Amino acid sequence: MGCKRGQTAGSAAAFVAIITVLIILYILFLPPDIRTELLGDSNPSGTNGNSDNANTQVLLQQNVGTVTYINTNEKTYDIPTTRIYSPTSGQVLKNVPSVMLRYALFDHEKSSYDMDVALDRAATTNVLLSFNVKDYQGPLTIKLNGKEIFSGEIDSNSPKPILLDHSSLLDSNTVTFSVPSPGWAFWKVNKYTIENIQVTGDVTDYTNALAKQNFVISQSEKDNLEKVTLFFYPYCDLKSVGSLEIDLNGGKIYDSVADCGTRTFAELNVNDIVAGSNELRFYSSKGSYTLDNMNIQTEMKKPAYKTYYFDMKKEQFTIKNDNPRCGDVDGQCPAGCDETQDADCCFKRSGFWCALPTLNANDRCRFYVSSDDCSICKTGFYDMSGDAPDACKNTCGDNNDGKCVSGCSQPTKYYDKDCCFAENTANFWCKETPITGISDKCKPSVAPGECDLCPSGYIDENGAEPKSCTDEKSIAFDTGDEILLSNYEVKLTVEFVQADVQKRVDFNINGHTFRIDTTGIEYTKIINDYVRSGTNSIEIVPVDDDVDISEVKVELRKIV
Repeated sequence: MGCKRGQTAGSAAAFVAIITVLIILYILFLPPDIRTELLGDSNPSGTNGNSDNANTQVLLQQNVGTVTYINTNEKTYDIPTTRIYSPTSGQVLKNVPSVMLRYALFDHEKSSYDMDVALDRAATTNVLLSFNVKDYQGPLTIKLNGKEIFSGEIDSNSPKPILLDHSSLLDSNTVTFSVPSPGWAFWKVNKYTIENIQVTGDVTDYTNALAKQNFVISQSEKDNLEKVTLFFYPYCDLKSVGSLEIDLNGGKIYDSVADCGTRTFAELNVNDIVAGSNELRFYSSKGSYTLDNMNIQTEMKKPAYKTYYFDMKKEQFTIKNDNPRCGDVDGQCPAGCDETQDADCCFKRSGFWCALPTLNANDRCRFYVSSDDCSICKTGFYDMSGDAPDACKNTCGDNNDGKCVSGCSQPTKYYDKDCCFAENTANFWCKETPITGISDKCKPSVAPGECDLCPSGYIDENGAEPKSCTDEKSIAFDTGDEILLSNYEVKLTVEFVQADVQKRVDFNINGHTFRIDTTGIEYTKIINDYVRSGTNSIEIVPVDDDVDISEVKVELRKIV
């Protein structure tokens, strides 16, 4: 019996050993990612430490914060109708009913009389001294603030009014009437009875000559301001008004007699605009102005939204072998493709192409263009060489005439190459309409991830490409034939700050835009179709409000 128990124990031990060996072999032959998860080793040998998965590499991990929303490149601020007026009227400034003057040998206590006259010198003009005399004998002397303005005998009961010199007037004045001593003729008496003494003048009331209005600019708008203009219609009588003065935050922006009944504008200095409340002051020293249909129009440069970059290796991509597609500007006219759908087909048949879709689709490519047809294409027809039809030379859209002519749609920089460079000689131009729309036809700068927005490539005033599109990293973007290998997956993860709050934000990856519209705290998307070898860009563009983003992460996973 003892021998049998020993044999049983030995058999059990052997069985356990065999089972152990089988388990070890099973684990060894498991796929690496499953084996790692089973053993609980979060950072096995051979990983880069950037991910929980040995086959996952973090390409970008960036704390973002608040991304500010700017809703438009142009904005209008309405200013209420404003009236300023300075009425002028004749007024009696001083009135004395009667004064008696007398100078005799022993009677000269009433030989002079002082009359005080107060006035607003700055608001008063055409000041006159008038009076009547009833009983008079001898000479009379009149002084203004001690300066003689009349001396002699009065020979009329109603002498001519005396114009008081404005330069001698003060806000507080003294007019002195006096008669002199008869001298050696002691028996004589110099005397005057003066009645209805009046000082009159034309007084302007400046109470309503000054008006103030305010408009508010946000910090994000201030940071992106490119141009600010004040527009207004002045209603006035040109013969009766003085100069209209307009100040912005204490600095003068307009000082002229306005063209009554004509839409008028004043350019504002962008540097004078402040984030927050801005004050406009309107003033006129003469007449009446009613300023109607008044508004502030701002133009902003394209917002510099937050952009991040990550790199991918060329060996992670392959070249696709697609046939040319109808509609691509690639120098090829695919079989069966219509000239109204593909610029290359239009040029192949010696047509003129319009970079913008036309009201009538058949007008997109025209083989004959008369002068009446030029307006059909807002950006101008052009042939394979970029030349405009003869009938449309020197008009808007003739990109080779060297002139920014009138008649273009606004802003003109998007509709004529010469207007683009007239605005700024450092701008870049795309002769086609970029895949992101007409607002990218003329750009102040081209980021590496924006090079392929323009099918034929952006050029500067000298016809050269942007440096950002010619360096080693950007050349990879120009291939357009790369696709990610099937055993790779690129995942974008966006972590928001707030849950249960609506977030709407566009992500622009190498010129390809998609929208996130969520109330969740996290959003993920596979972006295989958007990535390329070399440097990749991610631009974050809020849709209708500021957005708070905790983190943006891009991960590359190799599928085994």
